[in-house]
Parts: sequence; structure tokens; C-alpha cells
Amino acid sequence: MSPYTRQASAAEVDRILGELFSTPACAADPYPTYHRLREVAPVARSQAGHWVLSGHAQVVEVLRSSEVGKDVQSFIRAQGVENWADHPSYTRVLEHLMWANPPKHTRQRKLVSKGFTAHSIAKLEPKIEQLVDELLTPLCEKAGEVDLLREFAFPLPASVISEIIGVPREDWPRFQQLFRDVTLSMEPRPSPAQLATADGAAVEINDYFEELINKRRKKPADDLVSALLAAEDDGERLTHPELMSLAQFLFGAGFESTTNLIGNGLLALLRNPDQMLALRREPGLVSGAVEELLRYDASVQLSPRTARDDLRLGDVTIPAGESIVTLLGAANRDPSRYRDPDRLDVRRTDVQPVSFGGGIHFCLGAALARLEGRLAFQGLVRKFSRIELAEEPAWKTSLTLHGLQGLRVDLTPA
Repeated sequence: MSPYTRQASAAEVDRILGELFSTPACAADPYPTYHRLREVAPVARSQAGHWVLSGHAQVVEVLRSSEVGKDVQSFIRAQGVENWADHPSYTRVLEHLMWANPPKHTRQRKLVSKGFTAHSIAKLEPKIEQLVDELLTPLCEKAGEVDLLREFAFPLPASVISEIIGVPREDWPRFQQLFRDVTLSMEPRPSPAQLATADGAAVEINDYFEELINKRRKKPADDLVSALLAAEDDGERLTHPELMSLAQFLFGAGFESTTNLIGNGLLALLRNPDQMLALRREPGLVSGAVEELLRYDASVQLSPRTARDDLRLGDVTIPAGESIVTLLGAANRDPSRYRDPDRLDVRRTDVQPVSFGGGIHFCLGAALARLEGRLAFQGLVRKFSRIELAEEPAWKTSLTLHGLQGLRVDLTPA
């Protein structure tokens, strides 16, 4: 039997997909449902019209394929939202880099990638180490029970990306909930309430960045927004809608996914104390541990694509123009790629998580997220001799951006 199809009824597939995309328990722990879906149909078509991929081989093939692109309007139509153009949470992404195809994508990425070169990221390491120390030292002094997500996992990446983009430090705390809210429109089949919340957040975010960009036009600063305003490539510059979209996208992506990397990763280590002990005893494991934590419980669980031409996956053909949802978290737990995939192992070798996507849309900030994750976990095990869960954490209801609402832990300074 082909690895791309199984003897499963359409009703069975729809039942699994319905559970995955609409059950709060799946937002907290989607992995058992991923395994069931992969067993019956690693390439499945949902009632909503999306093709959903849950196998590692299929996900990687699609992420890297030149026959697959991005089509935000096709994806939105498959969401089943009527009059989507009336929703600011959808219209704001029309110029997004993450939805662009070449040559537009090539031009935008070339202009913005100058702020995310290996050299520019490496230069940030001393500053990030300082931020880690500044955030953790007060927690050492008061010890006891704290919400580590609020006190550390959010402010660390938010501070870093705020400095890069040019968002004043006093402004960034307001954006944590706003960016969580605005992404609700990207959930599969969003409810009217989710759309209303997303639209309100979109308007507020847009108004803020309109004002910020106007300030930088009048008085440039040493930040990425000012650099993008001045950037040219073969005589071409970013349009105002492109600049608005890029600034918002980079800022939101720069803290939300890394907050989840730190929060999800620490929770995984707390639930697997033998792995936390391994990190304490062998600090050199931390870089590999970040890769394993990215694989084990990814911050971003799915990534949409659209077939530009008819796409053949085994004996399944996805017609041109149809929407595809690649389940990154499912690919990371595929037993055909990783032995015993549901086990956390910070010594695991040959770990290549698809958590940052792939192909031309590979995450621009991946190196920055990895650096922040490494320094965050190094700081935590160095500063505290004991970290224990104070209460069972609650998860956000988003499957796309997979993360905790809070993480209350009890800390004992080293």
C-alpha cells in the first residue's frame, strides 16, 4: 500500500481533522491526534477544502517544492469566511513576506535579510546574555513562585526584537496579547468571535505602526524600520504597504515564537527531569537540546501553502490552486524519521526539526531564535539549582501558534 494513502473512510478522516482543529485539548497536546491522522491518511483532504499533510516526508517535500507557493486569498477562501476583504485581520496580510512569491518575495527578503545576517546576529550575543542576567537576577533575589513566562520567556525576545525593529521599550508589553489575538484569523475555520477579536487587534497594531513609520520618516534612528525606509535594491524600494506589513510581521514573529520556544521547552524539561539533569551536568548539550526542544514541541505547528501546479505526492494528486496545510508538529514526531519520537532526548543526534519551515520561506529569524533559546536555557540552569512546576499550566487555544498562557514555577537560586 502506498505510504500516502490508507484504507480510511472520508468520515474517519473528517472526524480526526474536526477533533484536531476544533478541540481545546488538541491545542494543548495535538500529538496523539497527529499520530492517528498520519496512520490513516498522511495526505488528507478536509471538508473545508484544505489538503492536510502529517507525514515527515510529505511535509518536507512540499516545503521545498518549486511547484508549491503561497496564495493568501486561496487560503482565506478555504477558511470559509464570507466577505473576507471586510476583515482587517485578513487584509493586513496581503503584503506579508510570508505570503509572497518570487519575484516579490525575493526582492523583499533581500532587503530585509540584511538585518538578520549571521554576523549581525552574532553581534547580539553579548546584549542577549546581559538581558538574560538582568531578567533572572531579580528572580534569584526574591526566589519562590513566579510566572516564568511573564517574567522571562516573553520579555527576553520582546526586548531583543524591539531593539532591532525600533519599537520603544515602554510600548512592547501591550503587543503580547494583540499579536496572539490577530493570529486567530489564521486558525482553521475561525469562529465569528475569533474573527472579531482578530480584527480589533489588527486595527490597533496597524495604527501603531503607521505612527511609528511616520516618525522614522521624519527622524531616522539606528533600527531596522529606518534601514528599510532607506533600503534600495537595483533602484527598487519597499512600498508603504510592504513596509507596514514587514515591520508588523517581523516584530510579532520575533517574540511570539521564541516566547513559546522557551516556555514549551522549559515545560518539557520539567516534565522530563532526567533531561534537565543532563543539561545541568553537561552544559555543552544545550545547542543540541534547543534543536530537540524545537522538534519535541514546536512553537509553530502548521504552515500553509498552495499548489501552483498539479502536485503529485505518491499516488495522490493535489490540483493546482488548492490550499495545503503542512503540520510541522506532526512531521517532527513522525516515527519514520525519528526513533521513539514522543520521547524527549537532549542527546538525540541528527535532529533537523521543520519548526522553522523550509525552502524559500525558511524562517528569517531562525538563527536569532536559536541563539535566544540557547542563552535562555543556559541562564536558567546556571542561575537556579531547582526549578519545579508550581501548578499545571494552561495552554492557549491556538493550534497555529502553540504555547502556554503562563508557566508558574518554584525557583531555588543556585
